[in-house]
Amino acid sequence: MSDLRVTALGGVRTMAPSGREAKPSESFGVSLRTALGKINELQQDADRAAENFSVGRTQDVAGTLITIEKANLGFQLALQIRNKLLEAYQEILRMPI
Repeated sequence: MSDLRVTALGGVRTMAPSGREAKPSESFGVSLRTALGKINELQQDADRAAENFSVGRTQDVAGTLITIEKANLGFQLALQIRNKLLEAYQEILRMPI
């Protein structure tokens, strides 16, 4: 499975209750890159678990299936988040100026 690459995105500015600009702990781009990296790791772990099971290195059916399902759920979550972000972007584009 190929690695996912994400280009840098600008940071998000937030205002503290005092009216001053709050310092974000990490930017949206960093958060996105980290989350996609974790999903990629889950996919690679699932590939390794399936390969190990198929060649007989392990007999743990339950562990293999759990690893594969974790990767599947992570991917489905990322896909749904992408769909929601895309819908929000399209809704913004449809707004009259």
